[in-house]
Amino acid sequence: MRKEKTIAIIVALLSLCMFSCSEEEGNEGEFDNWKERNETYFNNLYNKAKGSTSGTWRTYTSWSKEESAATAPDDHIVVEVLKEGTGTECPLYSDEVTIHYRGNLMPSDNFPLGYQFDSSWYGEYNLDAMMPVEMTVSGTVDGFITALQKMHVGDRWRVYIPYALGYKNSTSNAAIPAYSTLVFDITLVSFKNK
Repeated sequence: MRKEKTIAIIVALLSLCMFSCSEEEGNEGEFDNWKERNETYFNNLYNKAKGSTSGTWRTYTSWSKEESAATAPDDHIVVEVLKEGTGTECPLYSDEVTIHYRGNLMPSDNFPLGYQFDSSWYGEYNLDAMMPVEMTVSGTVDGFITALQKMHVGDRWRVYIPYALGYKNSTSNAAIPAYSTLVFDITLVSFKNK
């Protein structure tokens, strides 16, 4: 009886080893070369936006940098305008905003649309069914702050934030690896002076 248990354990361990080896062979890990892949992804978007003349793609210098000092792509955010709003003013750093937002990482093999790490709505984008959230402009990362201070009421933007204006090299958020480009779908519903 003892010999049979020993054999069963050995067979189980061998099976486990075979399965774990076959899963890892030839498959690139989700976060292999993550920093370099994110830099390449963002730089390509930045160059696309800089070369665009349609107005659909834009770049904005980080709110925390002087224009003359913003010489690198990661001193900027990239914006894809999904819908133009009708507002004429933009929120200030100290304002409170009401927004819809969804945050993703850059696309990858396992997540072609990018891993979704946060969202204020579930399911499809439908303004009639979504409940906006309130937050202070200053309570977010630099890239998000920059976007909000450039938006008008009714704007819906896809905002690409380089890791330098996001969570940088921090690993404190388990859902967002260090060096991650953040991709936000943001709609500015309203804003008010706090």
